[in-house]
Amino acid sequence: MHDERGLIEEARSLGGGYHLLKLAVPRIAAAAKPGNFVMVRVSSSLDPLLRRPLGILESQPPYVWLYYQVLGPGTRLLAERHPGESLDILGPLGNSFPEIPGKRVLLIAGGRGIVPLFHYAQVCAGRRPLLMLYGGRSRSDLQLLDRIKALRLQGLFVFSEDGSIGQKGLLTDGLEKILKQERPDVTLSCGPEAMLARLSVMLKPYRLENHASLEARMGCGFGVCHGCAVGTVSGAYRKVCDEGPVFPLEEIQWPD
Repeated sequence: MHDERGLIEEARSLGGGYHLLKLAVPRIAAAAKPGNFVMVRVSSSLDPLLRRPLGILESQPPYVWLYYQVLGPGTRLLAERHPGESLDILGPLGNSFPEIPGKRVLLIAGGRGIVPLFHYAQVCAGRRPLLMLYGGRSRSDLQLLDRIKALRLQGLFVFSEDGSIGQKGLLTDGLEKILKQERPDVTLSCGPEAMLARLSVMLKPYRLENHASLEARMGCGFGVCHGCAVGTVSGAYRKVCDEGPVFPLEEIQWPD
């Protein structure tokens, strides 16, 4: 874990409230693995007091790229920053996706959940067979599609709820067909809690190896405050920040 003052090289609005940041943080970039995240201080003042957790979309030392959607005052302040300014960045934090050489992997990304899965695909595409299922409410929620098409994937399946791009419907609508046709050995997923809960039910009969990257509100990002704890099927609680954010999908107690 490093605490770096990162220079903003690029700050771009992609539309739909989505933004892309390119930051020069050499030590964090060199250590980052798919699934890791950073904690970003969005203001030079103490308002807001807490840093914001953001997944690492891409890492090419000395740079990392962060992709986020403006949802509240913290991300709104972040969207107002410009190239040439700097930000305090703490990371890389959390665990990463497991090593799964020789296995056929299906990446399942819902909206902003694309972030850790894009990082994984960028690192692993061409080294092992990868498929991706990418879905959102509309075209405006699938901002990274052009970047994804440039990756060496063996298959890409796109869904939008309003039918504005790809197939119309939830990405889970097409999951069973993809599982039967493509026969993956492993799934890696990230997205809204409702999507992950649905996946835990749908994937169970296939007896695959399933891992999910969770999103959570965080105070510290490294296991001190216990503000991001989630329940597991064993009855114990796990901290998303340092015991995750990647967990076996079946380990989490998802809401009914």
